[in-house]
Amino acid sequence: MSELKSIALVGRPNVGKSRLFNRLLGRRVSIVHDRPGVTRDIVAEKLSDGVLLMDTGGMFASEGVSESVIIDATNRQAAFAVGAADAVIFVVDSQEGLTPLDLDIAKLLRDSGKPVVLAINKVDVPEHSERNSEFYALGFRDCVEVSAEHGAGVEDLAALIERDFGEISPPADEGDGRIKICVAGRPNVGKSSIANRLLGGDRLIVSQVAGTTRDAVKFDLDFAAKNGETLKFRLYDTAGLKARSKTNTSLDFLSSLRARRAVESCDVVFLVLDCMGGVTELDKRLAGEIMEAGASIIVVVNKWDLAEVAFARQPLRGYDNIREFGAAFDESVRKIFNFIGDSRVYFVSALENRGVGRLLEAAGRMRAKMNAGVSTGRLNKTVRELMEKNPPKYVSGKRFKVYYCVKTGSRPYTVRMYCNDAGALSSPYEKYLVNGLRAALKLGGVAIRLEPIGKPAVSAAERTAGRTSE
Repeated sequence: MSELKSIALVGRPNVGKSRLFNRLLGRRVSIVHDRPGVTRDIVAEKLSDGVLLMDTGGMFASEGVSESVIIDATNRQAAFAVGAADAVIFVVDSQEGLTPLDLDIAKLLRDSGKPVVLAINKVDVPEHSERNSEFYALGFRDCVEVSAEHGAGVEDLAALIERDFGEISPPADEGDGRIKICVAGRPNVGKSSIANRLLGGDRLIVSQVAGTTRDAVKFDLDFAAKNGETLKFRLYDTAGLKARSKTNTSLDFLSSLRARRAVESCDVVFLVLDCMGGVTELDKRLAGEIMEAGASIIVVVNKWDLAEVAFARQPLRGYDNIREFGAAFDESVRKIFNFIGDSRVYFVSALENRGVGRLLEAAGRMRAKMNAGVSTGRLNKTVRELMEKNPPKYVSGKRFKVYYCVKTGSRPYTVRMYCNDAGALSSPYEKYLVNGLRAALKLGGVAIRLEPIGKPAVSAAERTAGRTSE
């Protein structure tokens, strides 16, 4: 997979950066308000599968707009975005004309050496173009007049982006905003029974999406939550996942492959365990594969009715009642699956339709966790504290250092880390950071991926040339 390129939108406060950001994305992501200084953190979203677009706070704001501490933080983050980006869109306001702040930002961008597109915004009527000659005097090669409010000129801006970064195609289909879920597990754990219970509830409106019996059949369903909210899901019904060495027939292999592809398409996976069989090695491997695919996990322990019958017939030593046994089972599952964190383990009986009704609301809460924003300040503070508590070891003579972090994705929950050297991040230390972030940010069950971006290597000749030019 090619490395994600990034573009930063910068400018002084209230020039329309966030509105232009939303216009380019084709959806509302950044908050738009006439009051200056609304955007403070870096907001990052994929413009296409290969390009990340970053919205930044207004640079060089006056103290009348925000408190000085916020101004300083906003300026640092915007400057960092410029340094981290592969290209910059410099947004100015046609209606206010060229200001001293615009000149200061233009100088900063020229000094950065980054490719710059000057976007002259708020050209809402043709007459506004007459006052734009002063902006062209800034000397940037690529200039385009746009109206983020009405969409005029945005296609020309997109064409300049495509010239340098390739065709802008929307990220992979998100299923009309539906929460994509599936029920996965090894054979005979009751996976199909749980799927049927989810589809058969009185509060569900179900429509089938094309599929075949052994294929990963998809169903769209709307669920009325207890709080009155309607949760929209796309449920993938999959064949039981088997260990790769046990997929003996071509049909087994294809079913397993389709099940894995379904998992890769989902936001949330219900990983079903058989309470009578406990947690097997295959269960552990499946959990690892689901997390690796970027889906979040809700652990479901099925056939609890059989455990209750067995306990009533012959109580287990050391447990006074089934509740104590259930608590011990829960604790054991959490030790094996340390990603569960603050999430709940659900004990259900698909046969008796007990506990299954809670799963859809749990999936809604899990997706909300995945999509939840986190301020760059909190994220960077958390990473800094984790690294101070347990500093990384040297790898090939280098110790991993993180300069700045920003959340760039929700599936999986992706944290881009600008660092000294991506190769200095060892696998054990990466797991430590992921587990630490999951605990600190209360992301139990959420798949987290770190994306280290190292400084570009500079050759001895380039360093010498740089000193000579000075």
